[in-house]
Amino acid sequence: MTDPAPKAEVLMLTQDACPDCERLKLMLDKPLRGQFAGLIRPVHRQGQPDEFESVVALYGVQKTPALIDTASGRVLLNTGGLGEVKAFLTAAQVAEPVGS
Repeated sequence: MTDPAPKAEVLMLTQDACPDCERLKLMLDKPLRGQFAGLIRPVHRQGQPDEFESVVALYGVQKTPALIDTASGRVLLNTGGLGEVKAFLTAAQVAEPVGS
């Protein structure tokens, strides 16, 4: 019997007073209709400071919002375009874990 494949996960780095973060959240809810909700795990700077700092250090991210595909290590910083966000999240659903 084989172990199930690890679940794909995308971290979404957000913070307070971030208009682009709010825009990304609205994009995920409205045009994308929540279709990636089960894939994305928000990490909020003020709400989860230790985890936020760990993720920032691990992936070298210096701005919010950011989407991070934990399986491939890919990072999307240009989250303003629907096409870019959808393509990134679609790829994350089928990404092979690093090292497999």
